[in-house]
Amino acid sequence: MPPLRDLITDPGLILTPSERKVVRALLDHYPRNGLGPMSRLADHAGVSDPTIVRLVKKLGFGGYAEFQDALLSDMDHRLRSPRTLLQPRAKLQQGDTWSQYLAASQRNLVDTQALTQPEDVRILVQWLLDSRHQVHCFGGRFSSFLAHYLLNHLRLLRAGCFALEDNAQLPDRLFDVQRQDVVLIFDYRRYQAQALRVASAAKARHARVVLFSDVYASPLRELADLIISAPVESVSAFDSLVPALAQVEALIACLTLQCPELAERLEGIDALRTEFNTHLLEEK
Repeated sequence: MPPLRDLITDPGLILTPSERKVVRALLDHYPRNGLGPMSRLADHAGVSDPTIVRLVKKLGFGGYAEFQDALLSDMDHRLRSPRTLLQPRAKLQQGDTWSQYLAASQRNLVDTQALTQPEDVRILVQWLLDSRHQVHCFGGRFSSFLAHYLLNHLRLLRAGCFALEDNAQLPDRLFDVQRQDVVLIFDYRRYQAQALRVASAAKARHARVVLFSDVYASPLRELADLIISAPVESVSAFDSLVPALAQVEALIACLTLQCPELAERLEGIDALRTEFNTHLLEEK
């Protein structure tokens, strides 16, 4: 049998939405989240114990104990790998902090790829390209730039994309959120209470909530319909959003390749820009 991590990230594995939540919970803190009681994994994923049982059997294991044996085997392999053994030492080295930080960022990007489920990406792209429903973006104190960066690109791809700004007009904007709209929320530790309020309001209006977050216990996890996780650990005193930015750019790349009206839309936008610039020059 292949390593467990390869099994749960196999693109050919057909999972229900609840089973995908379990896989996300496992990948978020692999393998620790699966080494405790089944009920703890179920609580972390926001599913029931029977969902765990069904997933374990779908993966080819006779029971949860056999599944945990596979997790322990994977952990033993990782602990013996040269890369894992050297990582703690790299963080303790003094001197070229610049190079150490970039090297750590590169490792984080590799880990980010392992956290991603292809089916989640496919569903997210499908939701965002469905112009029947609006898209709303919200970010926290540090992560708002990710929300705006994605929003600026989405507006080039389609109509009906709006910012949810953390200001006095936020309740007004949330009131306009409709059933099946997509609400993208960027919230990384330290988590913001306002992000939880936005997610709760969106769910109350029957919107689909997509959470971009770290691999830890975000209070928004239980409200999210889809979670895109990224590592944030850094050799700096501050968390890194490099992996999160890479995820946003990867999403933009996926969207541009699957947007049939992109060329025509960009051409029309450019024509309007040229017209506006011409009028500005004439006025001067």
